[in-house]
This record gives sequence, C-alpha cells and structure tokens, in this order.
Amino acid sequence: MKSFLYLTLLLQLAFGTNVPPTVNIPGVGKIEGTHKVTFQGQTIYSFEGVPYARPPVGKYRFREPSPVKPWQGVWQAKTIYQCMQNFHYPPPENPSVIGDEDCLYLNIYSPNLDPNANLDVIVYIHGGAFMFNWGGIYQPDYLLDHNLVYLNLNYRLGPLGFLSTENEVVPGNNGLKDQLLALQWVQDNVKYFGGNPNSITIFGMSAGGASIHFHYLSPKSRGLFHRGISQSGTMLNPWVLVEKPLEKTQKLASTLGCTTKDTKQMIECLKRRPSRQIVAAVTEFQPWLYNPFSPFGVVVDSWSPDPVLPDHPYNLLKNKKVADLPWITSYTNSEGLYPASDFYSDDKYLRDIDEKWNDIVPFILDYNNTVDPELRDLVSQKIRRYYLKDKQVNRESFLDFVKILTDRIFAVDIEKAILLQNAATTSPIYFYYFTYRGAHSKSEGRSGTDDDLGASHGDDTCYIFKTPVDTTSTKEDVLMVELLTEVVASFATTGRPNVPTEWPPLAKNTKNQLTYLKISSPDNLKIENLTSKGTTFWDTLPIKENEKLYPGLKDEL
Repeated sequence: MKSFLYLTLLLQLAFGTNVPPTVNIPGVGKIEGTHKVTFQGQTIYSFEGVPYARPPVGKYRFREPSPVKPWQGVWQAKTIYQCMQNFHYPPPENPSVIGDEDCLYLNIYSPNLDPNANLDVIVYIHGGAFMFNWGGIYQPDYLLDHNLVYLNLNYRLGPLGFLSTENEVVPGNNGLKDQLLALQWVQDNVKYFGGNPNSITIFGMSAGGASIHFHYLSPKSRGLFHRGISQSGTMLNPWVLVEKPLEKTQKLASTLGCTTKDTKQMIECLKRRPSRQIVAAVTEFQPWLYNPFSPFGVVVDSWSPDPVLPDHPYNLLKNKKVADLPWITSYTNSEGLYPASDFYSDDKYLRDIDEKWNDIVPFILDYNNTVDPELRDLVSQKIRRYYLKDKQVNRESFLDFVKILTDRIFAVDIEKAILLQNAATTSPIYFYYFTYRGAHSKSEGRSGTDDDLGASHGDDTCYIFKTPVDTTSTKEDVLMVELLTEVVASFATTGRPNVPTEWPPLAKNTKNQLTYLKISSPDNLKIENLTSKGTTFWDTLPIKENEKLYPGLKDEL
C-alpha cells in the first residue's frame, strides 16, 4: 500500500494534475478519480460515484441495503448519480421522473490522500422532503478551502426508499438504512482518502437536517459520528413522520394493478412493476400541486424485528435516549418560501389558496391526517385569523402567508426539538437564526422574481457548498461564504463553532428560552433570546403530533 501511495505521489509531482488520482481500498477495490479546483484555487482530489451498497434493484427493491461487493479492475469515480424521483420543480401538470434506481453512491473530496493525514471529516446528507434531490448538488468548492475531507451521499427516496407495510415484509425506513450503511462505509474506509474515522461530523438541511437528528436518536447510529449539524429540519417537524403508511402502500399497489390483500404478495407484485411507474404514482398522494410534499417518509418501525427508530422521536427525547454529542441547529427567517415561492409565480395559485383555504391549507401545512376531520375547518380558520386577520391571500399579503409556513412547517418544532435535546444531554447545543438575503436566493428560480422575500429555506446552505445559486457575486456574499464555512469547519475540528463574537451554547437550566446567534450579515452578528413559539398559538391547536400524542409525558422541560 505504501509503495503504491509513494508512486502515485511521485507521478503527481512529475506530471502535475494530469495523472488521475487513484485510491486502493483493501477488500473493496481500486478507484480512479479526477481533480477539482476550489473557490480560492486549491487543487483537490475528487471521487464522484463510489458505490457503498449493492444496487437495490430487482429482488433487492424494497429491501434494506447490502454492502457493496468488491469489484475487479479500477472503478471510474467520475459520475454524479441521482436516485429516482418525481422531480417537482417543473409545473405540476408536467412532472418528470428523473434519476436511476441504481443510485447508492458516495461522492468524496479530499485535499490529501495520505492514509495518515487524519483530517476531520464532514458527511453531508441532502434534503428534499425525503422525495427528491441528490448529494452531488452540494459541491466542495467553498468548504474545501478548509483542510477537511468532505463526502456527500445518495439514499433511496419516495416510495422506493420509504414505503412500509407496517410489518416485517417491508418495515420501512430503507432510505435511512441506506444512510446508516453509507456512514458505516465512511467509518471503515475514509482513512484511505486522508480522513480521520474518529472525527466525523454529519450535516444536513431540511430532510437532511431531520436525517441528522434521526442519527442522534437511532441506536443503530452509535459510534458512526461525533458531531452533527441540522439546518432547517429535525425529527419533530410535521412532514417527517408519515401517517397511515400501510394504507398508502395499498393505494400505490392498487394504482399499479397489484393485490392489496396480502402484504407479501403485494410487494412481490410491486417488485415486478417498472420503477418509473412506482415513482410517477407519487402524484396520486398530492391533491394540490405537490402538497403534501412528503407523502412518503419516516416511520416508527417498532414492528420491525430490528428497528432503526424503535419509538416516536418525542418519546426518545423525553426519555433521554439520544446520543449525547455536540449539535448545531438553525432556521432562516423566511423558511416558508419552501414551498410558498412556487405559489408566488402564478396569481392563480394564491387565488386558489385564498378561495379554497379550508380545502388546500391542510395539505400545504400537513395536518390533513393529524386533525380530527370535524375540527379541520375550525383549525384552518384559526390559523388564518391569527396570521392574516381579514387579509386576502395575494402578493400584498404574501409575506404574512410565508410566516404561517415558516412557523408551522419549520420553526415551531425545530425550537421544540432543541429544548428537548438540550434537556436530555450534557453536550453543547448551538442555535443560529439566519436572516441574510444576499445578491441571490433559492427562492428566485421558483418565485419568478428577484424581490427580497427574506432568507429562504436553504439559503444558508448555499454559502457553504457551491450550488446552482450564485453566492459569490458580491464582496459581502464572499464574506458570508467565509463566515459560514468557518463555522462548519471549526465545529468539525473542535466541536465549537468559530465566529467573530462570543456564541454561547444553550444554557442547560433553560425552560423555554432559546439563546441564539442572529446572522444578519457577515459583519452583523448578535446574540439574542426568544421564548419558544411552541408555548403560544400552535400549542392551542388540536394537532395530534409529538406531545399531543402522549399527553401523559407533557411536563416541565
């Protein structure tokens, strides 16, 4: 191994970056990659499309993942893969199924391939409502101007990754089991890319943030990571856990002409249907546009012989069954621009919401299955009066409408998760609130306007990784890239985020007060306090989620 490494280094010194980098993983195989150049001009090694699991196709569809078999020859790691998904960015009348069922690959980036380099490692788990997106969107150009090893990964999405029969046939959570296998692969092999397996930080946004939180709660994740960052998502958010999973599986099977009487026969039939038919059928579960946006997602798989989420996340937090490790959480001031920015682009959508409020809002806010049917209209009207008073839903009141989505879909339950985890652990928890709206935003492409609508869901992530959103076109944006990449890199190295002010973790004796860093611009950072929103309006509504499922457990934090 040493002679192979020395030869590779000598060739690179002699011929520069013309010689493709090669890594040999004992018991796995040889991998050939390419070179990339970071934002500040550093040359790094890139290995895109490294398999970590056997392709989940044919008889392996709907099964938990199996470790990849060793391969012959040299694997060409120069391809970005996408898991098959119903990509809902196009207009809803023309949805497109993209990606492949064979998709369980990692992308690996490193400045140093010495197995003794012992660099801190960051593993990114992408968001997308457990339904869409892929790891390769989040490129290393900004983050790897710091001396780190960075990986991102794919996991199965939608029904291919999260279908459940509520029994041992398909317990569910296969997408999360993919993540677990990928993290085990990283633990076993990251040293061959210069990484330290004893210093792994997992990081995600939205459904990725909820996935990171899952790994704190799952007993299967112990020892696979050492710190975590959850942007804009935790396991308590309303779109994470799926209601009526068996009923949804039966509806999917019926749509595709399969029996629904016996779960084993139903799954055998679905294994013989084209994967694109299965994924295209997602629209059957979204009555208005693509809402609710997570019809397939996480289940409490207590019916499994070997569960990965044996109890409800609220119970796990209350009972302190959570990894006691440092954690950063956050949200932005206009989180609700996902999905609201899509409605801004066409007055018809806002008019539909205004005129059919009681029919549409339970799907957008994802309480159609968690409020008793006879109370649903009452809840919908209470929400409208609280936030909109007597306003119509239109472009003039749009930011008031975004505030509803920000609170319900993201902020309230993120705050709840922070307080519960802080009470359950001794490790530091850092919380930031991001309000910076740079030259561009993720909301632009979807809203059809470059108006300043606030910091959108995912905007902060775009200053850490290179994405399709341009976040380096102004000096201030570049300073924000430097600030946020330093936050992530320092946390991955020391467990404490470095910013140009004192950023304290949450006090351990707090009840419902949250201390946070408000990031308004690269040179406007303030420590502020707030009282959790969950103790006010939203607690008064009869939405059967989290603590309202377990009224006996609701006590002082």
